Amino acid sequence: MEKLPPGKPGAQPIAGQFEGGILGWVLNLIGGKIGALIADLSQALLGLGNFADPNMNAIRDGQLDLNHRTDLLSPLLDYGSAYANTQAGIFNKGQVGFTNQIGPMQGCHLANGRIVLDSEGLWDIRCQLWIDYIDVLSGMVEWEIRILNTADQLYSRQRTRLDSQDIFSSTNITTVVVPQPGYQVQIFITEMAPGRGAIGGPTLNRLSVQHISRRTDIGNTGQG
Repeated sequence: MEKLPPGKPGAQPIAGQFEGGILGWVLNLIGGKIGALIADLSQALLGLGNFADPNMNAIRDGQLDLNHRTDLLSPLLDYGSAYANTQAGIFNKGQVGFTNQIGPMQGCHLANGRIVLDSEGLWDIRCQLWIDYIDVLSGMVEWEIRILNTADQLYSRQRTRLDSQDIFSSTNITTVVVPQPGYQVQIFITEMAPGRGAIGGPTLNRLSVQHISRRTDIGNTGQG
């Protein structure tokens, strides 16, 4: 009769052979699937999943080198642009923080993830967001450009809505007349499925403002 390895109960070699065979294969397969799922989830949370732009960080935007070159702007032009960025790469409902200046800014400045308008009058406001994909639930996304007064109260807003489970880009454009300096431009996501978000990075989102006129009586000729 074949001798068993010393110090091991008789059942162990059989169990060991079984674990190294079919059971081992099954456990390795399950472990591999779970590992791949965790890796995919980690990449999604880091903004590196297949919804991310693979070249997002490959080329640095040249405007970043001009952030202090206000001499390149007309003395009469108030202008500013910013992008939202985060290591997580995902924003859910709430404010999208545009914290990163891109190019020279004049007549406005960044504060608390918003662009603050330093002069009264008519302003043109443009924003683009990229929204990542989602496999389940509703694909509906609603977001808006909000203008807040100096007391952080809602003064004006422009809403937009899209419904798609695929990755998509969304642009919102509006104009606003503000009566005094200190009004703030905020981007706010009002509706979005849990786990979905806007993707950060200078190639995928941008908020820009341009001062058109300092008049606050637009449309009023003063006659009659």
